[in-house]
This record gives sequence, structure tokens and C-alpha cells, in this order.
Amino acid sequence: MLYTAIALGVLLLAALVFAGLALASRSKMKKEFDGFEKKINKYQSIIDQANDAMLVIDIVDGRVHQSNPSAAALLGYTQQELEKKSLFDLHPKEDLERSSSVVADVWEKGGLIYKDIPFVKKNGELLPVECSAKVAPFAGRPAIVIYARDIRERLRLENEVIQQSHIIELKNKDITDSITYAKRIQEAILPTESEMKEYFPDHFVLYIPKDIVSGDFYWCTGVTTTPQGESPRKLSVIAAVDCTGHGVPGAFMSIVGYTIMNQTIREPSVNSAGEALDYLSKEVIRTLKQKADEDWSVKDGMDVGLAAVDWTNMELEFAGANNPMYVIRKGELTEIKGNKQPIGAYMMEQKKFDNNRMKLEKGDELYLLTDGYADQFGGDKGKKFRYKQLKELLISLHGMPMQEQQEKLRDAFARWKSDHDQTDDVCIIGFRI
Repeated sequence: MLYTAIALGVLLLAALVFAGLALASRSKMKKEFDGFEKKINKYQSIIDQANDAMLVIDIVDGRVHQSNPSAAALLGYTQQELEKKSLFDLHPKEDLERSSSVVADVWEKGGLIYKDIPFVKKNGELLPVECSAKVAPFAGRPAIVIYARDIRERLRLENEVIQQSHIIELKNKDITDSITYAKRIQEAILPTESEMKEYFPDHFVLYIPKDIVSGDFYWCTGVTTTPQGESPRKLSVIAAVDCTGHGVPGAFMSIVGYTIMNQTIREPSVNSAGEALDYLSKEVIRTLKQKADEDWSVKDGMDVGLAAVDWTNMELEFAGANNPMYVIRKGELTEIKGNKQPIGAYMMEQKKFDNNRMKLEKGDELYLLTDGYADQFGGDKGKKFRYKQLKELLISLHGMPMQEQQEKLRDAFARWKSDHDQTDDVCIIGFRI
């Protein structure tokens, strides 16, 4: 009897233990289930509140397994109606081949973004959308989840940008065509090759505008002067001129400068290179109504190097407004400096320009230039070419034919500039006595 009672007690205790474990396990399972259910509800809430449309598509027949409210609203269906459709019902019939191809590509690649197939709304309207599709498990089997975004507004804005770009392109073409025509006018005022040869038989002109039209120009002519106390002299006159700025503003200034320089040769009071620059400066100030003490007045001007050669007496006259002249004789370079002032009202008081005179010898090589070549950025370190290097280059070219010197200078400039933007207009004139 005693053993029987003990056995019954053990069995009872075991039953109580197992009952407690089962109760604890059931409680744990309930908590896990409740947590899982909360996650599902949270996930479903996120999907239901998403702005993008979401469709879960059967990977075999394209049937809509599930949708969210945004998809129904976007396409004009209820969710119940939408979930009776297939992907192929929602695409235009003419795009069915592309629809099948998309499904195959998503399955093969695991995901795809496309926007070349619109959706068909319930009312038949075509709706442009951008779709992101990927393979995901649904109810124990693979399915395609499609996230679709209405891109009508984006396409409207893109089309507006395209239209505006087209308008800008047309306006730019009109402007460019006008400036290109202005280039023809500017080139027409430059001396022709035959005119240059008439006054300077052995010469070159390196002329490289930065833009279509240029703020640099060159000018030459023949003139007879009668300096006070001297006999009349026949001179060949040449100038390299750098107007303020480049492009269209510089080109306008070049027309002003060219016109006044043509007036200069008819002015009886002008009998030297220095007097020519004095007259030029005075007339630029008058023409542009410049006043140094008034902010509103135009402060534009020009830098000039002007040389006059008396071939009979083998004599040079030079006057410079900021620009120098180089003379190379037997491999040695002499720099004739101009005055440190421009043509135009930049200073409260302008001094008269110096008239430099120099005896010439047969074989002398003379160069007039603007600052564009020396100021060009380039080389390995992106620095300026500078005048020192330009002088060394000119010395190295001494004795070569003038046209060969031009090509060497052009090639050296191109190599130095390389991929850098051109800094300024370039003008170098060389001639041999």
C-alpha cells in the first residue's frame, strides 16, 4: 500500500509539472504569435499608407494577388476589383509582348526598373508610371512585387524643360549667327594680305581671337609726314591694338579704334608715332564721353603698339600705350617700352606719349604684340606663358622665314594652352627690314 501511494504521488507530481510546462509553452507561443501578428499589422499598415502603388503579381499567369489602397486609387478601381485583374489587363493590349518580357526579365534578374509601359486605368486612360519590380515570396511561392509611381508631373516638367531648352537653343543660334556675321564685318576692316605686303613686304600676322569676334585688331597704312624743321618723309605705319575686353564688347571698341586711327593719318598736327597716340587717346575720350571723375562714364580704352618705318632713311619710330616693341638684331633682342598708360580716360591726367626713334639695319626683325600670348595659362603647372618665355621663343626663331615663324608661334601656343581655355585674344605682328 505504501509503495502504491508513493507511485501515485509521483505520477500526480509529474502530471502537475507537465501541465505547468504546457501552460508556460502555450503562453510563450501566444506571445510570439501576438508579436508576429503585430509585425504583420504594422507591415500591412505601412503598405496601406504608402504613396506608391503596390501590386503583388503571380509569376505564372500575372494575376493580382494583393494590392494597396494607393494602387486602387491610382487606377480607379476598388481593391476587390483590382484583385480580380491580371497584370496583362492593366497594360495596353499592344504592349502585351513587352509585358511578358518584363515578367521574364524580373524572374531572371531578380529585379527590374522600367517606365516604358503605361498602366490602363478603369476609365481607359493611359497612365505613365515608373515601376520597380522584384521577385519576393507570397503564400509559399514566388511572386512579383511591383511598386508603381505616377510620373505625369515629372514628364510634364521634363517636357517643359525640353521646350525651354529648344527655345534657348534657337535664341543662342540667332545670337551666334549675328555674331558670326559681325565677324565678317570685323574681318573686312582688317588689312588684306596684299595691303600688308605693300607696306611690309616680309611679314606675318598671328591673329587668334578668343571668341568669334575679337577685341584685338591690327592696322597698317602708308603716310607722308612733315615733322617740324624736317623734310617730308614717306612712312609705312603698323599697329597692334588690344581693346578693353574681348568678344562683343571688345569688338565694338575695335570699330571705334579703327575709325579714329583712320582719322589720325589725315590730321595735319600728327607727324610722329607719339603724336598719333596722343590724338587717338584724345578722340577716344571725346567719342566715348569719358570723364575720369564720373563713375557713369565709359572707362573702356585700349593698349597700342604703333610703329612707323622710314624705309628711305632706315629709321624706326615707335610709341606704345602699355605695349612694347621687340627688335631682334643678330640674335640679340632689344625691347622698346611704351608708356605705362592706356588710350582712354583711365587717369586723372594723361601725359603725352613718348616718340622713340631708332636706326634700323637690313635683316632686323621687329615684333608688335598684345598681351594675349604671354598671359595664356597652360603648361604642366597651368601657369602663364609670360613675356620672358615669349622673348626666348622669338630669339630662337630669329633668321627663319616670317611665315615659318608664324607657324612655330602658333604651334607653341597650342601646345602650351593644351586643354586650357584661351585666356584672351592673341595678336603678334612680325616683319623683317
